[in-house]
Amino acid sequence: MVASGILITWCLSRLRTSMLWNNKNRILILLVSLTCLLLHGCREEEPFEVFFEEEELLISAYLEEHADKYSSLVRVLEITELKNTLNAYGHYTFFAPDDNAFKQFCEDNGKNTVEEFEKDYLVTLVRYHLIDVELESSYFRDGAIQDTTYSGDYLVITFSEGGLETILVNDALITDRDINVENGIIHGIDKVLSPLVGSIFDRLYESEAYSIFSAALEITGLTDTLNLVRIDLNEDISFRSRFTIFAEQDDTYKQNGIATVSDLVAKYEDDLYQYMAYHIVPGLYYLNEIDSFNYPTLAENMLINVKLESNVYLNWHQEEADGQLTEKYITVLEENSNRQAKNGVLHEIDNMLEPYEPDPAYLIIDLTDYQGISLGQSYSEKDLEDIPGISSENTGVYFRNSILADGETNLQTTSNTVGWVVEFDLPPILRGKYDVSLHWASHQMNSGSAQGFWDGARFGNLFSFVHNKRAPGVEWKYDYNTSTYMGRLLLTETMTHKIKFISLQNGYGNFDYLAFWPIEE
Repeated sequence: MVASGILITWCLSRLRTSMLWNNKNRILILLVSLTCLLLHGCREEEPFEVFFEEEELLISAYLEEHADKYSSLVRVLEITELKNTLNAYGHYTFFAPDDNAFKQFCEDNGKNTVEEFEKDYLVTLVRYHLIDVELESSYFRDGAIQDTTYSGDYLVITFSEGGLETILVNDALITDRDINVENGIIHGIDKVLSPLVGSIFDRLYESEAYSIFSAALEITGLTDTLNLVRIDLNEDISFRSRFTIFAEQDDTYKQNGIATVSDLVAKYEDDLYQYMAYHIVPGLYYLNEIDSFNYPTLAENMLINVKLESNVYLNWHQEEADGQLTEKYITVLEENSNRQAKNGVLHEIDNMLEPYEPDPAYLIIDLTDYQGISLGQSYSEKDLEDIPGISSENTGVYFRNSILADGETNLQTTSNTVGWVVEFDLPPILRGKYDVSLHWASHQMNSGSAQGFWDGARFGNLFSFVHNKRAPGVEWKYDYNTSTYMGRLLLTETMTHKIKFISLQNGYGNFDYLAFWPIEE
């Protein structure tokens, strides 16, 4: 799936009756040493590590050579037994707090030295500062860094009004940029980044500014959903839940005549659950990842429209009164947004977000982005019984990097025998008329004949997963990203749907995303 596309994942909604959607995460390609020490904790056996033979500076070696500035960090690496690991071969980005940062961090946590922290906490702290790719400061953009840390979290970059002269990662100033070492890049920072703890509801509850919103979540029972950080589908498959919340502060409610949560309950009565659920989008969307699309919410079959201009607007539309058109919208307040939690992100909005049905808009549904599947892993037909959103017959699926090796990902059937079946549950789609196309990576080993079905009815003509093309004087090309027009749909109501594919010839199936183009009459 192309990185710029919307990532909509249908999975476990309200964790009882619906399903959640989540952003696609890149898999971390790890050396054995980092897998053992950083992801799975310490093991009895000494992990295999690859070191440079020459006296070149690696991450730990650089920090030791500059102990006048990073002695506390070196001590943390010694306590956690990660110093040698950061001297192993790799391509990493490490945000390195200096001694002053650790001094302040100890004071803030009631400690005298780093030795007073629990070892497990310090391991988490180191993992939170480390990313498994090299990222120079020129790569940074406002918002979340696309690659997660070794703790599975995102760090957020902010540029000050001074532009590139001042860059913050979370709330820490990057004081020394782009220190190149043999196994990566170090960025010196003036604060220790506190590892994320607590749920997205904890983040709301701890802020007095959101007391009405938090109380309403408790009344509706949505706190049970928002407090879940990790979901175990079975003994082998689990995932971290992710939510994006657009929330009003108490002052915003008071401007609308709502002084207490009782006033909010009185306003919406039996519709309070729908009102609150409409503020919650399944999946993790920092402001730099939001696009001009319609996003499903936890309110059943209700979507939020996002429009990007000079600001991020929600549910922008025009209303006519007395012959005059008036623009109506909610503005996301950027300065109070991108607030992180272990299982989500919080954005503040400037007015009450009422449930609203937007107009149909261009829509991408990513067929590779279902919660519970991980890049590089294969899942049998039985495995898929525990993974919400995908089912199959006579085949499993393999979540792989694209066969084109272009940085994209696809789902591929594990069987190349005629008769395989793969079915996807789709999120709510706004009522309207759409032209629909399926996108995938063509390959000569794919099936030459397949049929699509929409909600159980035949959809479109037979098509081949093998396409070819050539320029004059050039050999035929079979391996490239391609698509086929499936057909036109008339959806009479906003609801969820299913799409199924059946192979009628030997060969693999390959799936990337569905594109929906609204048709205006």
